[in-house]
Amino acid sequence: MQNNLRMTDHPILNIERGQRVQFSFDGKVIPAYEGETIAAALFAAGLRIFSRSFKYHRPRGLFCMSGHCANCLMRVDGIPNVRTCVEPVQPGMQVESQNAWPSLKFDLASVTGFVDFLVRPGFQYQRFKRPRWAYHIWEKFLRRMAGIGRLADIEKPVPAERVQATAEIAVVGGGTAGLSAALHAARTGAEVLLVEKEGSLGGRARYDTAVVEVPEKGIQAHRCVYVKKLANDVKGQAYCRVLKNATAFAWYDEKELAVSRPGEFWEVKPQRAIIATGSYDNPMIFENNDLPGIFLAGGLQRLMHRFYIRPGDQAVVATSNASGYAVAQQLLDAGVKVSGIVDNRSQEDIFACAAAEKVRDANVQIFSDRTLQAAIGRKHVKGVVFSKMKLACDVLCLAGSRTPANELVFQRTCEGAYILESENQFTRKPLADATLRVASDMFVAGGARGGWGMKRAWLEGKVAGLTAALDLGYGGQAAEAERNNAMTLLSGLKEKGSTD
Repeated sequence: MQNNLRMTDHPILNIERGQRVQFSFDGKVIPAYEGETIAAALFAAGLRIFSRSFKYHRPRGLFCMSGHCANCLMRVDGIPNVRTCVEPVQPGMQVESQNAWPSLKFDLASVTGFVDFLVRPGFQYQRFKRPRWAYHIWEKFLRRMAGIGRLADIEKPVPAERVQATAEIAVVGGGTAGLSAALHAARTGAEVLLVEKEGSLGGRARYDTAVVEVPEKGIQAHRCVYVKKLANDVKGQAYCRVLKNATAFAWYDEKELAVSRPGEFWEVKPQRAIIATGSYDNPMIFENNDLPGIFLAGGLQRLMHRFYIRPGDQAVVATSNASGYAVAQQLLDAGVKVSGIVDNRSQEDIFACAAAEKVRDANVQIFSDRTLQAAIGRKHVKGVVFSKMKLACDVLCLAGSRTPANELVFQRTCEGAYILESENQFTRKPLADATLRVASDMFVAGGARGGWGMKRAWLEGKVAGLTAALDLGYGGQAAEAERNNAMTLLSGLKEKGSTD
């Protein structure tokens, strides 16, 4: 496996890295750069297996790169179960693997995968319950096998500082929709608190180099370039406060928003709330879909465009929409050969996609009306199988559907509907009125509402932000006219389609 995957140039991005630092992983010194996450540095150093599954100890590699899966859990400075794909590198930190012995690469417990008929669900409660005195002995062994991790080395952890805050409008999520909502609300003079879980604004668009139509001007621009400009506009607003590295995770008494930050616990009481938390990439169902080397599309974009690291040498893209072709082009831009694109749609649908024409011109094979059946490999993906065909690869990108991240919406018992998106997926979408209101004091916009596309996200954020400001007496007739115009433009967009 190559470990010289750091990019030195890119046709679109200016590659910028911080100062060189070092940290320890299982006793070995690993080089890294300030601003990188632990997982990115380890991947660049050649590591491909980051953890082992709890039951059969199957190898697990980087997958989402956004802290939404358990594939990269490790022990960091004595703290177990740290998601290393979002944990920044610190000079001299001690990182250790979990749930593998004697090593991640060679784990003796993986033999359980060959005797799976003996370890059916709940086997630990049936096979080890007698004699009763022996269960406590087995319990220690089973706990270690389960990969929960040892307790933290910290004897007396410092409790989080409690911070109480109020805001006229709280916007949760700093992606395109959240930035648009915060910008338009703050321009009316309303006090806005923008809560973003990452250390930078922009959401997934910050790592997407696809060319899109800029909402305000109707011109073409790279999505990552535009969203950075939008983030700078928000930062320049006098009435907008930005809270980064902050995760809004719950409502208390339906009016108090709980927000967690490193060392802090915030209790925010907004008069109006706008939920713009985006969406999650969905994995696909096929044999061996958990092999290292298989990435969600957003994970690949973060690896390539945030950390400037190529995921491998040869890729296959599995998709069901236009986003797969955009990611295929981005792989080509990063110097990765694309063996083919496996699309379950018809040729007619593919021909209607402008992004497909671009990758076809780059001599990338497109296989329509096909569905992945299996990934080939034991410790790392080596190829894929579909319709009695095989393609070799060391990277498999899954660019399928997405699920709205609307947990905060439904925690407030808002109404919603389940929609059959495909044969394997139901999507839960909140029911909102024309102003995107889901409760008297709450709105939802962007991917969290279930919409696709940058222009839709921007318009929905604008409608929600201006409506929330109007509720509180800001903006007047000018804001109302601007809001109504945005609603008219929004109604003319297709509900589903390309991700432009």
